[in-house]
Amino acid sequence: MPIPLLFGAIFVVLILAILLALAYVSVIVIYKLIAVMFKTVVGSSPLPHSVKGPLQEARSYAEKIQATVQRCPPGLMKDRLHLTIKPVNEWMSNLDRLENALHNLYGQRNLDRELRRTGYEIEQLHRQLLTADREEAVSVRDLMKSKKQHRAVLKELLLFQNQAELKIRKIASDLGTTHTEMLLITARGDFNPNRIQRLDENLQENLSSLRDILSVMDDMGYSSAAS
Repeated sequence: MPIPLLFGAIFVVLILAILLALAYVSVIVIYKLIAVMFKTVVGSSPLPHSVKGPLQEARSYAEKIQATVQRCPPGLMKDRLHLTIKPVNEWMSNLDRLENALHNLYGQRNLDRELRRTGYEIEQLHRQLLTADREEAVSVRDLMKSKKQHRAVLKELLLFQNQAELKIRKIASDLGTTHTEMLLITARGDFNPNRIQRLDENLQENLSSLRDILSVMDDMGYSSAAS
């Protein structure tokens, strides 16, 4: 084969190899992008940041509280603090249950959107009532009554949802305070019974708040369905 033709063939082969390599890389990149997009859409949490943030913060403080006691030198104080943090494991378990229940609630219901739609439907019925005859008016009023009852229930559920968010934020804040108190106690070696008693009460209060929220979620069917 003449040298020019040989070089030409080699050049063509190289171009084809480069094109095949680029095509292979493009396919992999597109596949990864699709996988990331699918994971983002399907696996994303419906929880708003106002819930996710405090939940993560509360869990982090609970872990720090346990770690602080573990670092405490052996002795009477460490033994006493171990009793104080005894409810933390149950607390963490309840926090997981609550997160799952709220995930279920937010995933199933968009209350703001439902309220807007129901309000719009009630306005439409009001306008329809203005031109309705006597028989039609009876049906319109019955439907309007039903829609208003539905709206009232939605508002009640939204109120609970907002109250749950506030409780979670308070729990996270209280646990941050408890962690700081424990750091001060262990750093100073200050075995103050009254101060440790307050820690006991704070943790028990937070545990009680979690139980209250979960009890309501159980009554609504979200907690049991999620767990």
